[in-house]
Amino acid sequence: MLRTATAPQRRAPEQPPRATPRMNETPPEVCAALAQLGDAVTLIDLRARRVQWTSAAWLALLPDLGAGTELAALERALPGLQAARCGETGETVPRRLYLGENQQWDAQVAPFDMNSVLLRIADRREQTRALQRQLDDREQLLFTSRVISVGEMATTLAHELNQPIGAAANLLRGLRSRLTRRTGVLDTNESGALDRAIEQVMFAARVITRIREFTHSHQPRHKKVDLSALLRSSASLLDWDLRRTGARLTLELPQEEVHVRGDEVMLQQVIVNLMRNALDALRSDPPEQPQVTLRLASRQGEAEVKVCDNGCGLGDDAAAKLFVPFASTKPSGMGIGLSICRSFVELHQGRLWFSRNADRGATFHVSLPRLIAKPETSAT
Repeated sequence: MLRTATAPQRRAPEQPPRATPRMNETPPEVCAALAQLGDAVTLIDLRARRVQWTSAAWLALLPDLGAGTELAALERALPGLQAARCGETGETVPRRLYLGENQQWDAQVAPFDMNSVLLRIADRREQTRALQRQLDDREQLLFTSRVISVGEMATTLAHELNQPIGAAANLLRGLRSRLTRRTGVLDTNESGALDRAIEQVMFAARVITRIREFTHSHQPRHKKVDLSALLRSSASLLDWDLRRTGARLTLELPQEEVHVRGDEVMLQQVIVNLMRNALDALRSDPPEQPQVTLRLASRQGEAEVKVCDNGCGLGDDAAAKLFVPFASTKPSGMGIGLSICRSFVELHQGRLWFSRNADRGATFHVSLPRLIAKPETSAT
C-alpha cells in the first residue's frame, strides 16, 4: 500500500518576546508635562534601581544627581529616602517626608507605575527665606506707614503751635518793655527770669521748626559747632528741671573747643532729650543723691558725649525696645524721642547707644566725627 508522502509542515518563526518599555523610554510628552510644572522632580526606576529622568529644576538644586544615578547614591545624598522605602510598600497615595541631614528638603513620593515612582523636593531653607522676606517687607511697610503718620502729625503740630509760641514770645518781650518803661530799671532777678522765659520759648520755636523741616528733608544744615558750648547751653535750658528734681549737674568738659560739623539745633535737641530722660529716670526711682553728668571726650577723629545718671536704669525688656519707634516705658510717652534722636545722630554720620553703669543708672553715648582743622602749610 502506497503511502503518499506529506510535506513536513513548516513552523512559523517564533516572535521574540515583547520587551517591557525601559525607563529610558519614558514617553517624552510625560517628561515635558512634568517639566512644565517647574518643580524639582525625578523619576526613579525601582527595578533598575536608578534615576531615570530629572527635571531642569531638580538639576538646578542637585546637579550631581541626574539621570543614571544609582538609587544607592541618591539615598546617600538624601538621608531618609531609604527609610521611606520609596514606594516599595505598595502605597497608592503620595507620601510627605523630610530628607537631608538637617531635614532641609521637603519631599513628596508618589507612584508613577508598577515599577517607578516620582520624587519631588523643595528646599525648606529657601521657603524660610522667602517667608522672612515677606515678613520684612510687611514690617517695613508698617514702619513706613507709621513714619508717614508721624510726619503728618509733626507738620500739623508745628503749624498749630507756631502761632501761640510766637505770641508768647511777643508778650514776654512786650512785658519786658512795659516794665522797663514803668520802673526805669528792672530788678536783676526779674530781668533774668524774663530772659530765661524768652530763651525757652525761642528754643521751643526752633525745635518745632526743625522737626517740621525734618519731615520734609532729612538733610541737616551743616556748620561748625563747638560741642563744649553746645553742652553748656543745653544744660542751661534744663536748670529749672534740675532744681525741681533735686539733681546735681556735673559738667566734665575739656578746656579747649571741640568742633564737629552739623546742625546745632538738631544736636541740641538730642542732648536735651537725653538729659530729660535722665531726669525722668531719677524721678522714677530717686536715689539718695540724684546726679546727672555730662562728659565730653575728644579722641583722634571722634568726639563722644556721655549723659550719665544714677536713676532707675533699664531692664532687659526696656533695653530691647529702647530705640523701637512707638515703644515707650513711660505711661504718657509716645516712644519716638529716642528714635528721632538716633535719626538725628545718624544724619551726622554718628552713633547713639547706651550702657549700664556699674553701680546704678545708665549712660547714653553720642559719638560724632570730629572736625579737625587742617594744619597750615607755610609758603616756601
